[in-house]
Amino acid sequence: MLFVVVVFFGVVAIYYIEDISEYSKVTVKNNYETLTFTRSMRAVLDENDLPLNAKAAGDFENALKKQENNITEPGEKEATAGLRTSFTDLTATGQGADKMQQAERTARLQLKTIEGLNMHAIVDKNNHIHTMVSNATIYLGGIVFVTFLILFVFIVNFPGFILNPLNQFIEGVHQINQKNYEVKMELDTNDEFSSLATEFNAMAGRLSDGENENATRILAGEHQVKILMEEMPDVVIGLNEKKEVLFANAAARKILKLEDDHVMSESAREALRHNPILKKIIETDADEAEVKLPLHGKSLAYHLKRIEIVVPNLRPVLYTLQFSAFNAGMIYVLKNKEV
Repeated sequence: MLFVVVVFFGVVAIYYIEDISEYSKVTVKNNYETLTFTRSMRAVLDENDLPLNAKAAGDFENALKKQENNITEPGEKEATAGLRTSFTDLTATGQGADKMQQAERTARLQLKTIEGLNMHAIVDKNNHIHTMVSNATIYLGGIVFVTFLILFVFIVNFPGFILNPLNQFIEGVHQINQKNYEVKMELDTNDEFSSLATEFNAMAGRLSDGENENATRILAGEHQVKILMEEMPDVVIGLNEKKEVLFANAAARKILKLEDDHVMSESAREALRHNPILKKIIETDADEAEVKLPLHGKSLAYHLKRIEIVVPNLRPVLYTLQFSAFNAGMIYVLKNKEV
C-alpha cells in the first residue's frame, strides 16, 4: 500500500515537472531564437550604410534564412515574407536612394512586427507556464492531501490488522488454558493469520478429542471400580487429598448408616463430628490395625488396611522425563474377622 501511494505520487510529480520543463524548452528554442535573428538583422541595418555591401548582405541573408526556418507564431510567416521582399529590394541593383530608404523602413517595420509577435508569444507562454505551475501545485497539493488521508487511515487501522487477530489468539489460548477446547478462531483473511487460525482450530479439535477420550476412559474406569467395590463384602471408604469422602460401598454405608448423597457431598472433617465410627476409622494411624466397631448392638472386630493413593507426575525437562508423585487421597479397607 505504501509503495503504491509513493509510486503514484512520484509519477504525477514527474509528469508535471517534465511537462513544464518541455514547454519551457520549446519557448526558449522558438521565440528567443527568433529575437536573436531579428536583433542580428537589425544590427546589420544599424551598422551599415545603404546600399549594403556584400558582407553585410551576407550576414542579413544568413539571419533571414534562419528566421524563415523558425516560424512558429500566427502572422509571423507573412511578416517574414514581407521582410524577404524588403531585403530583395535593398540588394537589387539600380535602385534609387528613395526606394532603398523605403525598403529599409519596410524591413525595420517587418522586424518590429516579428519581434512583437514573439515577445507577445513569450508573455503568453510565460503566463501559461505560471498557470501550469499553479495547476500542478493545486493537483499535487490535492494528491498530497489524499495521500495523507490514505496513509493516516492506514496508520490508524494497521495496528488493528495485527492486534485484532493477536487478541483473538490470546483469548483462544486463554480458553484452551481453561480447558475449553470448543473455542474456534474465525478470521476472514487470506494472510498468515488465516493459516495460523486454521492450525489453531485443528489443535483445539485434537485436544478436545483427546480430552473426551481421556474423560471417557476415566469415567469408564471409575464406573468399573465402583461396581467392583459395591460387590465387595469388605468395607471400602475412599477420601481425596482434601479429606473429602469420594466413595463408600454398600458395606461401608451399612456400618456408617450414611446415605449416598450425604457421604458424597460432605467433607470427612464434617462427617467426623457426626459419625463416631467414621472418625475412629480415619483417626487410625497405622497402615494395618485391628479395630472394633459397633454394629447392631454388638462390637465386631475388623482388620483395617490403609492404602495411600499416589499419583505419578511426569514432566519433560531438557528432553528427559522427570518423575515425581503426589498424594491424591486414602483408601480404607475393613475386613470383618468374624465372617
